[in-house]
Amino acid sequence: MGASRSGQSFIELLVAIAVGAIFIVGIAMIIAPSLSENGQAAKIQVAATNAQSLMGNVRVWSEGNWQNVLSLATGSSYQYHLITSSSPYTATTGIETIVTATTTYARYFYLSDAYRDTSGNLTSTGSVYDPSTKQVSVVYNWLGGRTSTITAYFTRNDNAAFDQTDWSGGANSSTVATSVGNQFASSSNIDYSTTTGSIYVSIPGY
Repeated sequence: MGASRSGQSFIELLVAIAVGAIFIVGIAMIIAPSLSENGQAAKIQVAATNAQSLMGNVRVWSEGNWQNVLSLATGSSYQYHLITSSSPYTATTGIETIVTATTTYARYFYLSDAYRDTSGNLTSTGSVYDPSTKQVSVVYNWLGGRTSTITAYFTRNDNAAFDQTDWSGGANSSTVATSVGNQFASSSNIDYSTTTGSIYVSIPGY
């Protein structure tokens, strides 16, 4: 009787272990996707924070000197990032990498020209080029992750800018320009009427 009870207890123990193993595997299958999703969400958050940081730095850099922006080529094939270890910031070509924990993140920005329609609204392609506005696109991702982009328009608004397109008013305007006009200071041998917006200098003998 004692041996039979001992054998039964052993079988019950094996059954309990098997049930426990099945239970643990089931719990693991439920938790694993959740952990994976949490890890993915954390990477998305870090990558987005990196992108927002770069966008903010580009804004500060452009406000410090708009010529910094104008000196860069436009188009998505021209990739830049900022060197922020010293002030003022400087732009350099290429993609910046940032290692956080065990993940390598990447970010860069590129510039696009801005245009205005007939109502003065910003457009990607329009009839009037706006030299005082640029579209900034920050591209970011992480190794093995998806690539995303955020964009913003930056405008030079701390000083006045004139876009001279017409010299039809002719010469005899030698004062400091405080508004857009159509004249220039007197000079000889200049043809300004054939193509408005351009000045041609006549050189004797050529």
